[in-house]
Amino acid sequence: MFAFPMMAFAKATDSTQNASRFQEGTHYEVVKGLTPYTKPTVTELFSIYCGGCYQWEKGPLVTLKGWLGQQNIEFKQAHMNFMGTYAKQATMALAMTQGTPRHNSVKQALFKRIHVERKGDWRNDTDFFQTMEKAGLKQSDFEANQNNLMVMKTVLDWNQYGEYVHAVPSFMVNNRYLINMGSLKSHDDLNALITYLTKLPVEDTK
Repeated sequence: MFAFPMMAFAKATDSTQNASRFQEGTHYEVVKGLTPYTKPTVTELFSIYCGGCYQWEKGPLVTLKGWLGQQNIEFKQAHMNFMGTYAKQATMALAMTQGTPRHNSVKQALFKRIHVERKGDWRNDTDFFQTMEKAGLKQSDFEANQNNLMVMKTVLDWNQYGEYVHAVPSFMVNNRYLINMGSLKSHDDLNALITYLTKLPVEDTK
């Protein structure tokens, strides 16, 4: 879990300072198996089972998203499948509601079940869909859309991150640079590293 003191997101230092400050292999890794984004983009890799992800969702992520917007950097999220019995169903629910008003309700309902209500993992499908229906996603809609081509593509894209990410929350810049969260000491460091990485080339170097 990425836990450093809560503080305001400040302006990053200039790119010249960052070039000597951040090093590949220490502060970030280069990922060569994904299609890079040409538009500056930060993707959070998270799991609804992860306590650190829940804490980020309720605090630092709100501030980070605001700062990214000011920098004209797009923000995305991708749900990881490697934690929890119902991770695949959670991923499917998030993928099929992405871009709709129900998406945030579904995500918050999933987080609430694990980290607020503390009921543990879902016991069966009936239990899972009770949570989903409270968030506005009916079981019939879930079953009707799980084989939708766009939903399947989203799930496939998210699952690809699992080859490179083994802990959450993690952050990837431009689908090319994976941040080593353990190397950072503050939110200012994260801002500065994101600024630096968005200016690096994203051409495929395989």
